[in-house]
Amino acid sequence: MDPVAEILFDYLRDAIYSPAKAVLDMEKLPEGFRDLAKGLAYYVHCVQEVTSMARDLSKGNLRGAAASPDNEMAAPLKSLCASLRHLTWQTQQVANGDYNQRVNFMGEFAAGFNIMVEQLALRQQALLEEIDRNNRKVVALAQSKSLFEAISAQVTQWVIVMDRKEKVWRYANHPVGELLSNVAFESQLREWLEQQSDIAKTVPRTEELELRDDGAEQYFRVEIHPLQWREHDALAFILTDISANRARLKKLEGMAYRDPLTKAYNRRYGMELLSDWLEKRKDFTICFVDMDNLKYVNDQFGHNEGDAYILSVAETLRRFSNSAVVCRLGGDEFMLLASGWDEEMAGKRMEKLRDALAVHDHEAGREYMHSISYGLVEVDAGNQLEASELMSIADEKMYVYKRSRKPILTPILST
Repeated sequence: MDPVAEILFDYLRDAIYSPAKAVLDMEKLPEGFRDLAKGLAYYVHCVQEVTSMARDLSKGNLRGAAASPDNEMAAPLKSLCASLRHLTWQTQQVANGDYNQRVNFMGEFAAGFNIMVEQLALRQQALLEEIDRNNRKVVALAQSKSLFEAISAQVTQWVIVMDRKEKVWRYANHPVGELLSNVAFESQLREWLEQQSDIAKTVPRTEELELRDDGAEQYFRVEIHPLQWREHDALAFILTDISANRARLKKLEGMAYRDPLTKAYNRRYGMELLSDWLEKRKDFTICFVDMDNLKYVNDQFGHNEGDAYILSVAETLRRFSNSAVVCRLGGDEFMLLASGWDEEMAGKRMEKLRDALAVHDHEAGREYMHSISYGLVEVDAGNQLEASELMSIADEKMYVYKRSRKPILTPILST
C-alpha cells in the first residue's frame, strides 16, 4: 500500500475503533496531501461529536456536551435534543396536573401523547366527581349514625359495638349497670364478647348467652352483625334479656331435658338439639367426652365418690364457654356442642380444661386422678352426615385420643 494511503487508512481505522488513539501526524504527509488530511481530521471530529451526542441521548442525558455550532452533521441531533427537552418539560407539567399540554411535533408519538393527556384529564374529572360524591356520603353517614344513636338510646334492647382488633367497645346505648342484674356478670359478658370477635363469621348470626355467678343467672338472646364502624372492623351485638322466658322454660326442661345428678342437659335434649342444628346448617363443633376410670373410682371409693367425680367433670365442661351446651349422655359419657367454634380452637380449649382437672386433683388432695378423653368433629353448612354418623365419628376419635394418652389406672401416690 502507498505510504500516504496507509497513514490515512490507519487514522480512519483508529478513529472508528480506538478514538483515543486516533492521531494524524501532518508532518509525515507530503505537502500536497496536508489540506486533504486537515479536512479528513475535521470530518472525524464532527463524527465524534455526533457519536458523543447520540451516546448521551441513548442514556437519556439531554444535558450532555453539545456539538460545535459549525458541525452541520449534528444539526438533526441538536434539533431532536431540543424537542426532547421541551417534551420532558411538558411531561413534568402534566405530572403536576396541567392537562392542557399538547404536542404538535414528533408525528405518531405526538398523537399518542395527546390522547394520553386527554384521558388523564377525563379520569381526573371523574375522580373529583367521585370524591365529591363520597364526601356527601360521609356527611350522610354521620347524620345517619347520629340518628341511630339517638334512636337506640330509647330502645330497651342493649346495643354494643365492639372493635374486633382492639377488643374495646366503640358504642353502647345503655350503661352496663342498667341491664345486668349482677355486677359479677360484667367480666363474663366482656369475655364472651371478646371470644365472639375471634370466632365470628362474616355473616350475621344469633346466639344465646348465659351469665351465672353464685346461684344468680341472666340470659340474653344476642344478634351478632359484622360491620364497619367509623373505619373500624367491628361487631354489633344486640342483646335482648330473655331471663323471664328462660325461668319459665327451666321448670319444664328440668323434668324432660335435664340430667338429675349434674343438672346438665340429658341425651334426649342433646340429640334433639344436634338434629336441629344440622337442619339449620349451623357451624359448630361436636365434642364427645368420656370420663377416664369412673368404674375404678366406683369400685375403689364407692358410688358417692363416683358421683362427685361426675359432678366435677360436668362443672369443668361448663367452663368451656358460656354459650356451649353440655349434655350428659349417660354413665361416664358427655357431649358438648359449641356453636361458632372450629375444631382447632375447641381442641385447645378442651386441653386447658383437661389440664385444669388434673391440677384440681392435687389442690384438693384427692386420692385418684381426674381425667377425660374426647373426640372432636367440626360441622359446617355443607355437612351431609346424619347425627348418628357424626356421633360415631366423634366416638371413634375419642378412643384414638384415649389410646394415645394411656389414662392412669392407679390412685395418686402421696409424697
